[in-house]
Amino acid sequence: MARLRAWAPWETGLVKVARGCYAYIQRGGLNISNAGLIVGTEGCLGVDALYVRPMTRAFQRAIRRTTDSPVRRVVCTHHHADHTLGLIWFGQNVEVIAHENMDAEMRRAGLDLGHYREVNPEFAADLRGLTQRFPSVTFEGRMTLQLGARRVELLHLGHAHTRGDVLVYLPGEQVLYTGDVCFNFVTPATFDANIGNWISVLERIRAMRVRTIVPGHGPVGDRRVLDEMLGYFTLVRREARRRFDAGMTARRAAADIPLGDYARWQKPDRIEQTVLKLYQEFRGHAGRGISLQAARGG
Repeated sequence: MARLRAWAPWETGLVKVARGCYAYIQRGGLNISNAGLIVGTEGCLGVDALYVRPMTRAFQRAIRRTTDSPVRRVVCTHHHADHTLGLIWFGQNVEVIAHENMDAEMRRAGLDLGHYREVNPEFAADLRGLTQRFPSVTFEGRMTLQLGARRVELLHLGHAHTRGDVLVYLPGEQVLYTGDVCFNFVTPATFDANIGNWISVLERIRAMRVRTIVPGHGPVGDRRVLDEMLGYFTLVRREARRRFDAGMTARRAAADIPLGDYARWQKPDRIEQTVLKLYQEFRGHAGRGISLQAARGG
């Protein structure tokens, strides 16, 4: 296995990635995700809305320090609460855009605040009395937005991290906001994934003109993020298949697989949920998720 880039810490804040394009990066652990901001001539497009109110309010303050242009639309990269709970702190006049599968998954999954308080006790006070805000506009396949002269393409390339993943692509700037289709220096969460499809989606992204990756978790990166994500999944799938064929249980296989440099990524214990998910796929049940209780590593 090729050596990975040296792991480096990152800080919370708004990072400029191109003219009028920003990543809002958060430092931390479980359910501490990223968001984005694209500034247009007559309003801004937000990418995701974060998890609990203090996170979303800090993101909004960073936006106000950067531009006087209001956020008129927010696009959701997928339905998980760490990216969508914060929608309720955007005004009702703000349009919420998502893929139709994301809307369906959000309604199917519901809002288990008790589970979130259990896994994030540090945010327990902020995880009470909340409701979900659902998309107001959905699309199938792809959708193009025009922000003045800037073209923004919303792409659904299939079931990868979730059934409703959306990539936010700026072809002119070669910037891609991936949501959780990409993690950077953070082990991917796979409990809702189709890992075989995820690998195919990453290969398709590699064929795109992309210079800058804004991941769902971790710092802003370049095309090497794609290579390292593919390397992780290729390694774990190959080693899990060997152990599956040998009759080893999924949990034992997860403990037995050597991760090499990937062990330095945040949340390396997520290999267990990845192997559990892969065992389902090897048995022909790629469409099934695994329970949050079984998804060790969150």
